[in-house]
Amino acid sequence: MLFNSQLPLRERLNFVIYALSRFILSVGNYVYLFAVSYYIMYETGSALYFSINMAISVVVTLVLLPFSGVLSDLGNKRKIIISGEVLNSLVIFGLFLYTIIYDINLIAIYIVTFLTSMIEPFVSNAFQTAITELFHKDRIQQIMGYTSAILSSTVILGPILGGVLFGLLSFQQIILIFLIAFLLSALLDFFLKFDLYYDETAYKKIQTDVSGVAKFKRDISEGFIFIARNRVFKSVLIIAALVNFMSGVISIFPEKMMIYELAFQPETVGIVNAIAGVGVLIGGLTVARVKNIESPLGFVKKGFLTFAILIVLYLLPLYMDVAPILLVLLIGSIGLAITLTIQLINIPMNLFVQLVTPQHIKGRVFSTISLCAMSIMPVGTIFYGYMYDLELYWIVNTVSALLITCIVLIIYSEKLITTSKEMYDAAKSEEGSGAEEVLIDDGTEPHSV
Repeated sequence: MLFNSQLPLRERLNFVIYALSRFILSVGNYVYLFAVSYYIMYETGSALYFSINMAISVVVTLVLLPFSGVLSDLGNKRKIIISGEVLNSLVIFGLFLYTIIYDINLIAIYIVTFLTSMIEPFVSNAFQTAITELFHKDRIQQIMGYTSAILSSTVILGPILGGVLFGLLSFQQIILIFLIAFLLSALLDFFLKFDLYYDETAYKKIQTDVSGVAKFKRDISEGFIFIARNRVFKSVLIIAALVNFMSGVISIFPEKMMIYELAFQPETVGIVNAIAGVGVLIGGLTVARVKNIESPLGFVKKGFLTFAILIVLYLLPLYMDVAPILLVLLIGSIGLAITLTIQLINIPMNLFVQLVTPQHIKGRVFSTISLCAMSIMPVGTIFYGYMYDLELYWIVNTVSALLITCIVLIIYSEKLITTSKEMYDAAKSEEGSGAEEVLIDDGTEPHSV
């Protein structure tokens, strides 16, 4: 895309600036998170203090997601993003000054996590809703694929760089690097043209029949109502919740298997995780290079059925008596296949939501899906952590695979896939009003999600 001279120069510049900004900030985030995580575990030796920092981030984000959706839809996305990144820079600068004067401590880390978590939902949600105004809708698939591939490199580079820098630099210097990353990101985003494909007609006129609390309640609930009244979007919400609930299968099980059951050394675990991380890169490039995904949710359905098979195959290393190098290659290969498959699920699903959701409500739809998905993740993590501690590996993975298969086959019927394809085609060709005309349940009132 970058070297395609047939595309508008301004759009190509948008892509370079956007990708570079996200890359710099992502690397900075990984370096900072590594330093904070290592500091907490090294100084306290307590997983509880570490989990408190994570809990602060999750809880604050969940509370503010609905508000971020409303602001993204009704506010100026450019101002929201740049203001948020400047505020984040000020917070990190405050931490930098504090560590120089008083040195680092847990309370300071918790406060910074709280403050940045208050800002981040607004910035990330505004970026999600601005994608179709930064880039032409016909190239959203390529943009999402290439961006995912670029950011996947930070999954590998970030922790490695964090470990190296933590050994060479002081905590204050690492915070300074994080601050510079935030400032560079904000500076780059200042040069993005957010209204390149802005269409004023895509935004409904704000109704004035209500005001005050009633208007706020209406604005904040529109995302929930839209999803509740749409058959296909309800399926997307259920599947998003399912993915997050079962995240323990791909986050807890491999670590438990490698460290506890197979007694891998830390370096070996790192190598296996790095191999698995390559799947994210391959997945992003695959989606970007595919000429056109004709049915995103049909793609998602096949991805989930593949994922169900892979989580059963993940059990094989526990029962194979082979050389350690073969175990490393086997676990790494299965991990790579899983992360690749997850990419082939996530990107088409996000592509569908991006193109089909009406622009005037897109922020609230994204925030609603994120809210429901993130809310169930801690429950799934605790559940899978407990079950794996009981060493019920075969039962847990096999039942999970069967559950995924049944839910996907029931929800993603041929009728729903066909309907979703019609919506997707209509959104791409701008025929009709897209989701609102095709999706509404026949004669039903909105109901709770």
